Amino acid sequence: MVVFGVVLVVAGLVAYAAGLGDPAGSWWLLPPGLIAAGIGIVIAGAVAIARRRLAPLRRAAGGGGAAGGPVARVRAVPAMIGEAWRGRNPAVPRYQAVLWLIAAVYLVSPVDFIPEFLPLIGIGDDIGVGAWLLSSLYAESGNYLGRQREQVERRPG
Repeated sequence: MVVFGVVLVVAGLVAYAAGLGDPAGSWWLLPPGLIAAGIGIVIAGAVAIARRRLAPLRRAAGGGGAAGGPVARVRAVPAMIGEAWRGRNPAVPRYQAVLWLIAAVYLVSPVDFIPEFLPLIGIGDDIGVGAWLLSSLYAESGNYLGRQREQVERRPG
């Protein structure tokens, strides 16, 4: 993931060098968009690496641990959000589900806090919100699956 982000940043810099960053041209948003996306992906990758390295420490401290592969986590998201919304999941409070909903609406909404026509920072807010939303849902769905696995293991019989 980090490597892909670096590749996007380099592609954006090459596009600038090729003259695509000229505001008079029709493709002038491409270089800053590539650079902003690359930076966002590098940050998300670094966070993922840090989380993977800290996972054994959390498990050793009794924090359970994440479970499930990417497909299982994606499938668990609707149930996790539904339980959080109904108040049945004490590990994910209702306000967290509301924050996820606000982030999703912000991403699809044409209204932005920072307009898209501003190079680098215009798309940066969308990338930041999207990276937070995806990483938060991915991490929490893994924790949700881990708690479900622990509940099944604790059942007698």
